[in-house]
Amino acid sequence: MSAAKPPQREDMIVIPHSEFETLLEQAACRGARKALIEVGLADEDAANDIRTLRDLAGSIKIMQRTFLQTLVRWVTVGLLALLVAGVASKGGLFHR
Repeated sequence: MSAAKPPQREDMIVIPHSEFETLLEQAACRGARKALIEVGLADEDAANDIRTLRDLAGSIKIMQRTFLQTLVRWVTVGLLALLVAGVASKGGLFHR
């Protein structure tokens, strides 16, 4: 297995740093546009779509929190009802 040869001088392109930065920025912008197009966010409604998705995500978080709070309340009420029934049963409240 042979080691990879280092690049030769004739394989290299030399450009000024400012031109390299410009090329890099253009490539990044093209890549970002392509990514937005691929996910369907390249039209005028994209900003509104993102806001809607954020609102939806926030609503889901609130719904999850509310569900958990309700679940804890129901379990607590159920346990307390069982405790009261147990105390009442031991106290002879249900016996004739």
